[in-house]
Order: sequence, then structure tokens, then C-alpha cells
Amino acid sequence: MTSRNLKNAILRTATLLGADTCFRNVNRRKLLVVMYHGITEFRHDPPVWTQLPAEKFRSQLEFLQRHYTLLSLGELVGAIRNGTSLPERAAMITFDDGLRNNYSVALPILRELRVPATIFLTVDLVGSKEILWVDELYLLLRQAAVRGGYPELRDRAAREHFRAGRVWQAYEIAVEDLKRSGMAERAYEMNRLRNTTPLAPDKRREDFELLTWEEVKTMHRTGLVEFGVHTATHRIVSELDEGEWDREIIAPRKKLEENLGTGIVSFCFPNGRPFVDFRPEHFDLLKKAGYACAFTTENALFTWPGSDCMSIGRVPAGNDATSDPVTFRLNTSGALRFAKELLAVSGVKGLIARTGER
Repeated sequence: MTSRNLKNAILRTATLLGADTCFRNVNRRKLLVVMYHGITEFRHDPPVWTQLPAEKFRSQLEFLQRHYTLLSLGELVGAIRNGTSLPERAAMITFDDGLRNNYSVALPILRELRVPATIFLTVDLVGSKEILWVDELYLLLRQAAVRGGYPELRDRAAREHFRAGRVWQAYEIAVEDLKRSGMAERAYEMNRLRNTTPLAPDKRREDFELLTWEEVKTMHRTGLVEFGVHTATHRIVSELDEGEWDREIIAPRKKLEENLGTGIVSFCFPNGRPFVDFRPEHFDLLKKAGYACAFTTENALFTWPGSDCMSIGRVPAGNDATSDPVTFRLNTSGALRFAKELLAVSGVKGLIARTGER
């Protein structure tokens, strides 16, 4: 039996024994926040983590409705400001980036099921023709693979994976390399890739386009969808210098408030890994900028009151193992995090280390 099969067998057995039910009860006073990006009706090849098929999204919402009390962002902010408790087994739905299929594909499902949700917008790119560079990189590598080309990626391991036909693995390495390369080097490398592999028209590109202001306002008027800030241009907070803080953190909040005619007090860290993509000293800066809460990508439930509301963890749900029904049940209940912590120093750690992580 391979390690993957063994891991899957362990997870299935845990679910059959009621581990997720047990942990939903143990963690009933903690808030579950689920993190999505895009919801798609297309089939992407290779599968892209940020584009969850619509049927899986619907199934997950129906599961959450059965087992949790789904809250709006406003209800969470009210509890934070008033110091009041949340309902037992409370949960929230969030989307990062502000992709157009949040409107075209996700919104009809949210409206049908009457599920509230929050979208964190890359504010300065709303209504633009741009797509985020991380998504453009995926599209460039996918197109190069279809055409039989070999893009000269900076990272040697990424190049080797691509030449071996492992396009998604090449992408994962390349995107992390460019995230850490600095803004100037990243721009240079992306321009070089664009010049060698210009993107051809492709209907699947629509999944990576960003919302227009009219779509944002239409979603806001439904009363189901609220919005927060995901910086102005999707910059990682830890790489910002003092002179960029206003442009990336403060100005987009004001711009979003002006467009929606309502207060905006929630923030979401791009990439969102604690001590890597942001640091504790950023919390006070966010509070001074008018934010009441901030969300991360740490795979964790949130205890309120008692935890820092500027570092709210979220459980990922993407087009990979995180959306396997068994994994989703265990991850949303907090069982997987408990297991990882329990087995952190054991030899079994490697079997579950990446389950539920991007």
C-alpha cells in the first residue's frame, strides 16, 4: 500500500468512527472560516488549485448548512466590536482575490441556498483587464505545455518538472520562487515569459478575470455578499516598505468604501502565512488604518473571544485533496489540525503533513 493510499484509509476510518462529529462538538465554540478563490464550470488541465468545480462547491455549502450556523461578516464584526460570543458551530464563507466567476458561478449558488459570503477584493484591479500574475503564470505554463515549448524558468527544479510533463508541480515551485524574488525581478521574469509564450484567446481564461465594479455593486445589493480588502494590487504585506503602506492598505479601503457607500473594516493578507507573509507588528498598523479584523491562510479554527482578531485562520477548500469529502469533513471540524499537532514528532507525520494545505 502506498503512503497516499494508507493516508486515505486512515482518514476514511477516522470519519467512519465519527472523528469529525466528535471534533465539531469539541470545537463548537470556535469559528470555522472556509477559504475559496474561484468557482468554475470549466475543466482545467492540469487542475488548478484555486478553481473549485461548481458541483463540489454546492456540495460543501450543503454540508456546512447541515452542520453549522453560517454567519455574515457583519455578524462577526459586531461580535468583535461588542465583545459578545458567537453561536455554537459558527462558520463563514470567504473568497480571495475577487475573481469574476464569484459573480457568474458562485453567486447563483449562494443565492439559491441563501448562504452569506465575504469577498476580499484586489481593489485597484477591479474593473481592469488584468489578471493576477500568479494566475497568468499558470496560464502561460499550461499554454507552453500544450504547444510543446520549454519556458526557461528561473528555478532549476521547476524547469525539470516542466520538462518531465509535471506542469502543476513546475508551477507550484515557480510561483513560490517569484513570490520571494522581489517586485522588480518578478516583473522582469513575467515579461520574459509573456514574450516567449504570448497568451492566445482561451475561454478558460475567463475564470481568472476580475470582477467589475458593477458586478461588485450588484452582489452587494443582494445583501448576501460583503466585501473586504485584499490590498490594492495583491502585494504580500511583508514585502511592503513604509512608503507603500498607504497605497496598498489604506487607500484601497477608502476606495472600496466610496464605491459601495458603506464602511469596510475587514482585511485579508495575500498569501497569508504567519511570520512569512505578515508579522505581528502589522496588526497595530491595520487597526490604525481602520480595520477591525484580518484573515490569514493558516489552516486553523478561530476562538472568539480569546484570540487576536487580526489573525483569523481559515480552512482551505480548493481543487485538490482539500475538497475530498472525507478530508473536508475532518479539516473543517479541526480534527486534522489536532492530528498534525499530536503527531508532529512522530514518524507518522509525513502521511498527513500536507493534507488540507495548499
